[in-house]
Amino acid sequence: MHYGMLPFFANRIAGFSVEEMAAPGMLFGEERDDYGCWDWKGPVIREMNLAYGKFFRRKAGFVSLDLLPDFLNYRRAAYPVEPDSPEALILDIIRRHEALTSTELKRMIFGSPARKRRDGELVDTLDAVKPKRHSLEGPLQRLQMGGYVVIADFEYKYTAAGERYGFGVALYTTPEALYGKSIASTDRSPSQSLACLIRKLSEKLPQASTGLLDQLLK
Repeated sequence: MHYGMLPFFANRIAGFSVEEMAAPGMLFGEERDDYGCWDWKGPVIREMNLAYGKFFRRKAGFVSLDLLPDFLNYRRAAYPVEPDSPEALILDIIRRHEALTSTELKRMIFGSPARKRRDGELVDTLDAVKPKRHSLEGPLQRLQMGGYVVIADFEYKYTAAGERYGFGVALYTTPEALYGKSIASTDRSPSQSLACLIRKLSEKLPQASTGLLDQLLK
């Protein structure tokens, strides 16, 4: 909240990441029998002050809701979704269902032969543009970089004794579904939004050059 946005992992701006700010052994909880910063993402998202996704060079990070309208305005212009592309297909499915886990999304896209025959026209679209199983992560990353999709939370599996295990499964949604339809509204042009973001970050990061901030935001 202090910076307005924060990458999770180290980048070219020294010290500007959760990774570098975390105490030793706390990033993934690797030095203690507990959860680390990586597991705090869901609780942080649920506070509804920060958007989370793969925003920074396809790596995870946070953006405050104060800066999110300008962030979305700039990124959506920089990463347009092409018609009849895997990104367009995935985005349409997420919009129609408001929120889907990655597991549910894979099931809807790849489905089963029986389901495909029942879906009629939708199947033709899926067959034409659907990504391959191993490439689903790529379109999802591009949608997050473009500000079309964010992660709303993480879902976990539990043992019969109530103990959590395994990695969390991301729940994908759109910023509009999570924060309201006006979240991407701004009177600025995309280039003006970028300049605004750089200016606000520069106030908090005087050691970072404009060039480094520009690279981070692209």
